[in-house]
Amino acid sequence: MDDDTLESQRRLRLAQWISDAKNPLTARVIVNRIWHYHFGVGIVDSPSDFGINGGEPSHPKLLDWLASEFKGSGWSIKSIQRLIVLSSTYMQSSRPTKTGLEVDVDCRLLWRFPPRRLAAEVIRDSILQVSGTLDLTMGGVGYEVFEPNTNYVRVYNPKKEFGPSEWRRMVYQRKIRMEGDATFEAFDCPDGGQVCPKRTRSITALQALNLLNSHFMVQQADLFSQRLWQETSQNISDQVHYGFQLAYGRKPDPQELQKSVALVESHGLPIFCRAIFNTNEFMFMN
Repeated sequence: MDDDTLESQRRLRLAQWISDAKNPLTARVIVNRIWHYHFGVGIVDSPSDFGINGGEPSHPKLLDWLASEFKGSGWSIKSIQRLIVLSSTYMQSSRPTKTGLEVDVDCRLLWRFPPRRLAAEVIRDSILQVSGTLDLTMGGVGYEVFEPNTNYVRVYNPKKEFGPSEWRRMVYQRKIRMEGDATFEAFDCPDGGQVCPKRTRSITALQALNLLNSHFMVQQADLFSQRLWQETSQNISDQVHYGFQLAYGRKPDPQELQKSVALVESHGLPIFCRAIFNTNEFMFMN
C-alpha cells in the first residue's frame, strides 16, 4: 500500500487483516476477554497485550481450542459464553484447600473457581432487581446521577433523590469524564476518559460506608422492605424467608432465621434489608 492510498482504503485493509480467517490473534484476544470477564483474569492476564511485553498464557492449548471453537461457531459470542459457563471448570466450587493454596494461591491452574467481588454495575443492578425497582427498558436516553444546573462552568453535584428515571440498568448511566457515581465510584468504576482493559479490585472502608449509609442504599432498603411487606404475609419469618430467596436464591438456615427475625423485631424490616445488601454473599461471586 503506497502513500497515496485513501484513508478509507487503509482502514478497510486493516479491518480485512484483523478479520482474516488466517489471522489467529483476533479470535484468541476475543475469547481471552470473555474468559477474563467470567473468571476475573484471562488465560493471558494482559488482555490488551498479546505481544512480547504481555503475559504468557497459563493454558495455551485451551486458548487455542477456544479460539478454534469460536471461529467454528461463526464468531458467535453467545456460543462461546455458553461453552464456558457450562464447563466443569466454571461450575466447580470456590472452596479453598490447604494443598491448593500452597501450590497455586492465585488459582492460575484453575483448581477452584476464583471468588471475587462483583463489579459496580452488577452490584447496583442487583440491588434494584432485589428491591423490585429495576427498569429493564432497552435503548433510549440515559439517566443522570448529577443535579441539573445552568452554570456557565458545569458543576457536578451528586443527586440525593432518586426515582424511576434513575432505576435503569447502570449501562444507561451518562458517564462523565473525571466524575463518578457518588455511591458506586468507590467500587473501582473506571474513569470515563481512560482505556481500562482490566479493572482493579479493592476492598476499602468507603465501599462499606457507601453501601450502608448512602441515600441510594437507604432508599432501596426501604423499597425492598416494602416489597417484602406487600408480597408476603405479615409474619416476620415469612418476610425473612422471602428476603433470602430474592437476594441469595436460597432459604435461611435455622441460625440465620433466628438472628434475622430478632433483628427485624428490634430494629425494623428496612434495617434487615440494608444488612442483606451489605453481606459478602450478596456482594461476592463464589
